[in-house]
Amino acid sequence: MYGFSLMVCLPDGMSHRPSAATGTVMRLETLQRYAVEAGFEAVEVLPIANDLWRFHRLVL
Repeated sequence: MYGFSLMVCLPDGMSHRPSAATGTVMRLETLQRYAVEAGFEAVEVLPIANDLWRFHRLVL
């Protein structure tokens, strides 16, 4: 999935302005920073077992 994000999602995101230039795959620290900048207090990683995806809850 990282390769797809790098080759498709990131260039598409960068083609729109304004852009944070983030693809689909991002580190938890990046998501937390975006969430705080958007007015959320925290990001929780949900305990959902999945081999491909990590699920998060944004907390107000």
